Amino acid sequence: MPDIDRLRFLWQRLRQHLWWQPAIWSLAAVLAALGSALADAWVPVEWLPPLQEGLVSDLLRIMATSMLAVSTFSLSVLASAYASAANAGTPRATRLVVADPQSQRAVAVFMASFIFAIVGVVAMGTGRYGPAGRMALFVCAVVVLAWVVVAFMRYIDVLSRIGRVSHTIATVERATLAALQQAVRRPLAGAVMAASAGAGARPVMAQWTGHVQFVDVEALQHLAQRLDAQVHIAAPVGDLVHPSAPLAWLRAPDAADDEATLAELRRAFVIGPERSIEQDAAYGLIVLAEIAERALSPSVNDPGTAIAVIGSQARLMIAGLAEVPDSGAPRYDRVSTPASRPEALVALAFEPIARCATRQTEVMVQLLHHLDALCRNAPSGFGAAGRDLVQRVLARAERGGADQEDLARWQEEARRLGLLDGGGQ
Repeated sequence: MPDIDRLRFLWQRLRQHLWWQPAIWSLAAVLAALGSALADAWVPVEWLPPLQEGLVSDLLRIMATSMLAVSTFSLSVLASAYASAANAGTPRATRLVVADPQSQRAVAVFMASFIFAIVGVVAMGTGRYGPAGRMALFVCAVVVLAWVVVAFMRYIDVLSRIGRVSHTIATVERATLAALQQAVRRPLAGAVMAASAGAGARPVMAQWTGHVQFVDVEALQHLAQRLDAQVHIAAPVGDLVHPSAPLAWLRAPDAADDEATLAELRRAFVIGPERSIEQDAAYGLIVLAEIAERALSPSVNDPGTAIAVIGSQARLMIAGLAEVPDSGAPRYDRVSTPASRPEALVALAFEPIARCATRQTEVMVQLLHHLDALCRNAPSGFGAAGRDLVQRVLARAERGGADQEDLARWQEEARRLGLLDGGGQ
């Protein structure tokens, strides 16, 4: 039975590369161009309308010349847009912007049409196309041209959005929301909550230094069942590991505790140089906070973007945490992991922004209002985390020499919203 979680993870990784759609569509274009010759064996000549000699070859040459220029132009524009997204937002968001399906599809269409035209011209030169084959190739060329026109119209819309900071924020928000909803639907990825591995377990050390990007809990369950063992995950997704840090703790019979078993266990952990959002919603919140921090820097001074990020953080946390755990999701009783603390997401999302916003009155006010909305709509425990954050933020602002009138206004607003002691509605 295929491991659905690992396949989903690999699919999400594949989508973040720009080459895969052009490769698939280019292969389809080659098959269409070469397969047109088969029409000579299936379609009687008397069924065909008249087709001027040389029309197909001329059309294919025009397509080959123009599509090469369009493909080069589209790639150069996308490269500029990706650089703009990195500069306006954060380089950590570029991988998600590259995964935008509409921009990938446009490049794939232009590249596939160029490949189709080149293959068609070469194939026509071999003389293997009869009247039906030429007609089939002509029909395919017309369809490809119509496809290119539609793709170009959509590409114009893509260019109007991609590279803008609002598009970057929305892209990161969607990816983070999906990861957060998945985490709520399947708490601990189906593992059992446990503080430690218990007595008799031995550590399985990492072999590389990096961040855990994915943990294949299903594979760990199968391994533990085969060995009649228990596995405790010591490094959940997002953790930094190194050769002196345990990935997991394995409690198994001595005969099964060999290097082959340890290597199989390590393969269940995907380790990379940086964190990824696929299973790590906290990293998505950090990336959004980075966008707001850059917007609040003196060189940029864009409080509106910071306010947009605060709204995005609150919106996705309210929507994501409102998910209901999936009672039908598989449970892995031989795999355990430490309890998660979703309340810690509040500090990850908002505290970096608050540190940079002590001289931006409008940003601080919006931060208080969005924290109030989060505390009112999120599960229990988030209210205390939000109030603790407000107290730390205001105390830090006072120590940092914030304007006294602004500080008094923030304190009054926090009390009115019930985020400070002695307040409430």
